[in-house]
Amino acid sequence: MVIGAGQAGLAMGYYLQQQDKRFLLLDKNKAVGQSWAERYRSLRLFTPAAYCHLPGWPLSSPNGTYPTKDQIATYLQEYARHFQLPVLLNQTVSALTKNGGIFQVQTQQQVFQARQVIIATGPFQTPFVPTFSPAPASGILQLHSSAYQEPGQLPPGKVLVVGAGNSGAQITVELSQTHEVNLSVRKPPRFSSLRKLGKSVFWWATKTGAIFAPPHSFLGKKMLRQTDVIYGRELEQALQKKSITLRPELSRFNVPEALFQDGSNTAFSSIVWCTGFQSDYSWLQVKNALDPGGQPLHQEGISPVAGLFYLGLQWQRSRSSALLLGAGRDAHFLAQRLA
Repeated sequence: MVIGAGQAGLAMGYYLQQQDKRFLLLDKNKAVGQSWAERYRSLRLFTPAAYCHLPGWPLSSPNGTYPTKDQIATYLQEYARHFQLPVLLNQTVSALTKNGGIFQVQTQQQVFQARQVIIATGPFQTPFVPTFSPAPASGILQLHSSAYQEPGQLPPGKVLVVGAGNSGAQITVELSQTHEVNLSVRKPPRFSSLRKLGKSVFWWATKTGAIFAPPHSFLGKKMLRQTDVIYGRELEQALQKKSITLRPELSRFNVPEALFQDGSNTAFSSIVWCTGFQSDYSWLQVKNALDPGGQPLHQEGISPVAGLFYLGLQWQRSRSSALLLGAGRDAHFLAQRLA
């Protein structure tokens, strides 16, 4: 049983099919690729198309181009259809338990049983928005990046964007075309070009093996220190042109204004929270599956619980583990253990 039919789950399904295993992929969404399709409309990956495919079926997009989120959603749908993977949709798992060596997977519709379970729900589950007391003024429109689609959602006036990962950087630049934007960050952002010496940074990362380096290795530790790098120079250029105002970390709200760590303050008509996601494994009710903080206990995806595995986690085996680039590699590793 594979819980989750995103990129990691589909890659796992490919290898299970190669082994002639009997298996099912359960997914909470109404369609394969829905989580990609629902993201903001202008989203384009910073990973070139050549590094955005799953095992056995390449992404149909010219080399050197950067896929849109809709292209990835369509690709995942075509992938599942091409290999005729057994995906059951609209299956939100409410409980996973284990009794007598058999796992019970409870969804809203039915109960499934399996001797082995691979949890491939990914690291991006519940949108995280920090809380403040007092809260922002009631008249301020607030959106998490997961609900953001386009600048037209926001009313006229000054916008505060909180957080600047790669998605936050893209959203900030897009909003600056139509709004006055302030970007609040904990520390000044660091930037990297998408190409170096005429080659994609992913070409260099794969050729050197850096992107596949284990987190405890020298290269892995070096890349872990670079997880806050923003790929592409668009935000950097906008900051240099002063079309976006960079602010320090948000401190608190004093209605109607937002106050920052340097003592500055201003009022905003809307806030976009690009503050990431939190994991939610409250449904995973198997002893020794989670650590005291509620995070998966595993070694390279292998749980201490017999028959339980994880796939698609950040830095599960390397920097590539939560990317399309690494989904097949990690799925192959687990498939060998399952066999």
